[in-house]
Amino acid sequence: MNIHEQIDLIKQARELVARATAGTDLPQIEAILRSADMELHWALWNLGEPVALRPEFESRS
Repeated sequence: MNIHEQIDLIKQARELVARATAGTDLPQIEAILRSADMELHWALWNLGEPVALRPEFESRS
C-alpha cells in the first residue's frame, strides 16, 4: 500500500467515525469516537496531508 492509498483509507475511516458519532446519544461512546477521529486526524498530519489545526475545526459535508 502506498502513502496515497493510506491517506484515502484514513479519510474513509474518519468519515465512518463521523457517521458513528452522529448516530449515538451515549456521551462516553461519543467521546471515544472523537478520540479516534483525533488520532486519525494526526495520522493524516504525520503523513503530510493538509489538515486543520484541530479536527473539530474541519467541516464535514
